Amino acid sequence: MNKILKIVSFIGAFVLIAVLLLYLLGYTYLLRGIQVTYLQGHTTAYIDDYTEFANRRIPASEQSQPWPEHGNYNEVKATEQLEELNAELGTAAFLIIKNDSIWFEKYYQDYGPASKTNSFSMAKSIVSALLGKAIQEEHIESLEQPVADFFPQFDQSLKVGDLASMASGLNWNENYYNPFGMTAEAYFGDDIQELILDLEVTEKPGQEFEYLSGNTILLGMVLEKATGIPLSEYLSKSFWKPMGMQEDALWQLDSRESGMEKAYCCIASNPRDFAKI
Repeated sequence: MNKILKIVSFIGAFVLIAVLLLYLLGYTYLLRGIQVTYLQGHTTAYIDDYTEFANRRIPASEQSQPWPEHGNYNEVKATEQLEELNAELGTAAFLIIKNDSIWFEKYYQDYGPASKTNSFSMAKSIVSALLGKAIQEEHIESLEQPVADFFPQFDQSLKVGDLASMASGLNWNENYYNPFGMTAEAYFGDDIQELILDLEVTEKPGQEFEYLSGNTILLGMVLEKATGIPLSEYLSKSFWKPMGMQEDALWQLDSRESGMEKAYCCIASNPRDFAKI
């Protein structure tokens, strides 16, 4: 019994020291990451993890425009090869849109037409679409407007269009396997803007494509400052309501109190509404 108590005490002391070190070194977001993933039976972010985070609502219109079903809706069955592939990939929903209607639709596991799932990086394309809308509405002058007009700490050579085209030259490290890296901190941390404002332009912007989630986060910050409203509200106003989405969506935030949307990812919506995008 004494040996067991010693082992338990040792483990407890080790955990306490580890937690204290994380606090001292500024890595407390890792505790949040462990709680959201490993303690929920996962090893990384997953498609329905939005319930573990604070979210801002993206309201849909009261006059929704549901997808019509094609005259031959679901008359053709999925091939054995397709079913095997969807099983292998852990597919949640598989839809085929033909012209203006749903031609084929099937759901797997416990998902259905109303199930919300995480968009992950599809959100980047949506943020780029919001940039186009902001230029159309003259919140932003053009793709050539300097980011420094909104955040003066950045080099004048960095344009808003460079963020959308992934050619910013920013020193963001896009690493999905380093728990101490920027990507992990952006996902599980509580101040995404502070993380971005520490970045610097280290390569000439507009010259070379490099996929960086930090680009889209900064673009989201520019949009929020240019429009004067949160990204979720601007998305609702610009696309979610005009496109007649059937249901409200959610956008993960970087904190539980208030905060900013994780612009580079994490819109939770259903397959039919995603299909309209």
